[in-house]
Amino acid sequence: MRPGPLLAALVTTLRRNVAMTCAVVVTVTICLAMLGAGLLLRAQAHTVDSFLLDQIEIVVDLQDGLDDADRQALREELAADPLVGGVTYESKRDVYDRFRRDFRTSPDVVAGVGPDDLPASFRLALTDPRDAAVIVETYTGRDGVEAVRDQRALLGPLYRFLDAFTLGAFVLAAVQAVASFVLIYTMIRISAHARRRETAIMRLVGATNAAIRAPFMLESALAGLLGGLLAVGALVLAKIYLVDGRFARQTMFPLFGWDAVWVAAATVLAVGVTAAAGMASVALRRHLRA
Repeated sequence: MRPGPLLAALVTTLRRNVAMTCAVVVTVTICLAMLGAGLLLRAQAHTVDSFLLDQIEIVVDLQDGLDDADRQALREELAADPLVGGVTYESKRDVYDRFRRDFRTSPDVVAGVGPDDLPASFRLALTDPRDAAVIVETYTGRDGVEAVRDQRALLGPLYRFLDAFTLGAFVLAAVQAVASFVLIYTMIRISAHARRRETAIMRLVGATNAAIRAPFMLESALAGLLGGLLAVGALVLAKIYLVDGRFARQTMFPLFGWDAVWVAAATVLAVGVTAAAGMASVALRRHLRA
């Protein structure tokens, strides 16, 4: 089908269904914005995890009363482990000083703890932080070892929070996708019914199903593209005013960069156009069989 008549049919259809097209665009925008938000939340989780892999250490708490010879033997064993990149010993006083620094904003917590209440420890830097579970399992229960702690486990609530929001965004996107499908299906069916005489004439002159389907799919794809562009605009604004504005004041973790936004934007646009066109093709099947 030539571009001229195809575009003319598209403009005519959009004029006839302005309200329905606007409803489709709004619904698709919400759906794709939720999809993009889920992708950005997942990117943030990966950013935090990559940051923690380089920052978090394994802490081996030592039992009280461990003599110098046994402590040195344990240190040499840890240093000889190929999974361990470095070993740092901290006395009870060192651990207490670190505790005071970490909880300096909570004087009531610090006041209830003394230097003798905290165990001396070895802090381990791993050659590959992903081997933390192996180290914990290997040295837990050893003579002289009180406990082995993977500090990343302390951030479990943060990971659960990010995972919950990511899942919620994807679920909302799925719900909106169903609503988008219903609206697109209705829009295409109304458009096909209004143009049934034109479709019948096209069949009589030998037009293929692909040629008949093309204007409707293009109409739906255009609605998906507009919705995708609006969703991308929402993601860009969220990055500028929320991530780089309000949330940038926190210094605990790095935030995802613009590369994650552009990847999410490309995904949103691709999904918006292809899914909308695919939905239109599904909606036309019964009409073309009639």
